[in-house]
Amino acid sequence: MIDFIPLAAGFLAGAAGSMGLGGGFVLILYLSWSGLSAPEARAANLMFFIPTALVSMLINKRSGLIDSSVVPYAAAAGSIGAVVGLMLSDAADPELLRNVFAILLTAVGIRELFHRRSAEKMQTKKKPAAVQA
Repeated sequence: MIDFIPLAAGFLAGAAGSMGLGGGFVLILYLSWSGLSAPEARAANLMFFIPTALVSMLINKRSGLIDSSVVPYAAAAGSIGAVVGLMLSDAADPELLRNVFAILLTAVGIRELFHRRSAEKMQTKKKPAAVQA
């Protein structure tokens, strides 16, 4: 018999990640509840999002939403940040990391709730005259 909970968690995480919403929270919650340790959950989460990020990048590139001149700098900064973050997370107390992660998720969620509303207002003000007609 097929266990639908892992399939649902993977589907929701992939769908949210490919839309730019950050599906990592779905996957991290599922992996944590399934009994994986924090390092195992982080590793599985990162492995899951490599193909999702590549597909999203290709779609956004075809749509003209990626500035190719910025990609090398963003890739270098992201790689350095990943290595530094890995070293810091290995040295930190796991309970501290859980608390910081919870605070970060809450702050990002609150920001997204209010930022999207103000971004939508700005977009309606900045539309070119040909689009507003």
